[in-house]
Amino acid sequence: MINQGKKYLKKQTTNLIMAEEPDQEKSVDTEFTAKSNMDIFECLATRRSIRKFTSSDIPMEMLGTILDAGRFAPSSGNIQNWRFVIVKNRETIAKIAEASMQQLWINQAPVVVVVCAETEKISQFYGVRGERLYLIQNCAAAIENMLLAAHAVGLASCWVGAFDENALRRILNIPEDIRPQAILPIGFPDEIVPSPMHYTLEAVCFFERYGSKIANLERVLQNPDVFGKIQGAVKTTIEAGKDIAEKAKGKIIKR
Repeated sequence: MINQGKKYLKKQTTNLIMAEEPDQEKSVDTEFTAKSNMDIFECLATRRSIRKFTSSDIPMEMLGTILDAGRFAPSSGNIQNWRFVIVKNRETIAKIAEASMQQLWINQAPVVVVVCAETEKISQFYGVRGERLYLIQNCAAAIENMLLAAHAVGLASCWVGAFDENALRRILNIPEDIRPQAILPIGFPDEIVPSPMHYTLEAVCFFERYGSKIANLERVLQNPDVFGKIQGAVKTTIEAGKDIAEKAKGKIIKR
């Protein structure tokens, strides 16, 4: 699986350029999304929190794929209390960056998605537990889906939870019964982030009751370190991401 991520993205781009004619209705980005088939374990193991982006804009088809991934997340009672605010205006993004404890790197992102939670219905159905727990869990599931989808199509993002909630409300005109949950700057990655440290399964898994561990866990679970093997084999996809952006832009201009 050496260079698998980079080869994958380059293969998608090559297929698009060779297969698509100018008079066809499908766009480069729609085709890219349709052919995206990154293995789920590879996607999980190679996703990174990215805080530096290229200047390339995000094709709307890619953004739609990411938002759809969030929409298909599980939720308590299928209540689907998430709401997504899509921001592309540069001045508004700058204000969001200021409201995010001056995390000015957010300014680089061509698109910012603010994930919010609708509170009224979940409160009616589940009371205090719904407000304090389910509301957050549901949106968190949608956020993780979007982060993985962004990585799968060659983009990148970062889960931003540090922000002034009241300031964000004013900037985006968010009603009182809607609570901002996270800010997702999205763009083509322009940095290489090494794999972070992860606890071993032995450190986080218990059997039958909390605190009860067993020896030789990897042997018991038949050496499940799939992610570690992938991380050791897959290199960064940043160059391929840039290549896709430029070729997609050139294809659109030719039309």
